[in-house]
Amino acid sequence: KIWMHNNFLIDRTGKMSKSSGEFLRVQLLIDKGFHPLAYRLMCLQAHYRSELEFSWDNLVAAFTRLKRVTISLERLKFLANFDFALTSIDRLKAEWFQAQKYQTQLANNLQFGRLVEKFDAIISDDLNTSAALTLLDEAIAWNKVDPKVQMLTIAKMDEVLGLNLLTLTRADLRIRPKAAIITEAEIEAALAERKEARAAKDFAKSDAIRDELIAKGVEVMDGDPLGWDWRIEI
Repeated sequence: KIWMHNNFLIDRTGKMSKSSGEFLRVQLLIDKGFHPLAYRLMCLQAHYRSELEFSWDNLVAAFTRLKRVTISLERLKFLANFDFALTSIDRLKAEWFQAQKYQTQLANNLQFGRLVEKFDAIISDDLNTSAALTLLDEAIAWNKVDPKVQMLTIAKMDEVLGLNLLTLTRADLRIRPKAAIITEAEIEAALAERKEARAAKDFAKSDAIRDELIAKGVEVMDGDPLGWDWRIEI
């Protein structure tokens, strides 16, 4: 019921102004290949009463952190047999409590309950979101608890943080920069050709295709299910 306004956003480079033609808007972030939630995460890392210094390096760091969180949660969702259709906390709660059969997990459940209580206390202490994010990392890193309990706890935290962690995927974060000179279809075709070259042990051709993709702003990720990602140039 209360709307809080953040303190000023500071740009010390002097490059961001109406006269320069590059004024910070959400669409500008998208045009450069950043998901808007990366900007939200960057803002959450500072207290709302404090001035927040904007820089592209800070945004890249926040985007990298968001990717790491998303990668961890995709693995956790798989372990928890998480249904992506269960997008609301109430439905997630219902699924968990219906499936709660393991009394040996009770101690861990209580530990997670305390983690949520600690999160609530930190948020209630004048919206200390930077400290709350540390608790989110703790919940994600916990490895001695039922994955469903983790998902329930993370979902509860995300009700406050608003990072869409229940449904966000790595593919969602792969936004084509406006300046990109290659399409996703062309990237997939090049990767298919590279795969054939590697199978034929034509590593010179394989390396040439990879280097060409890099030159066009594409990062090839061998051994990664996602396969490739846009390189963010700042």
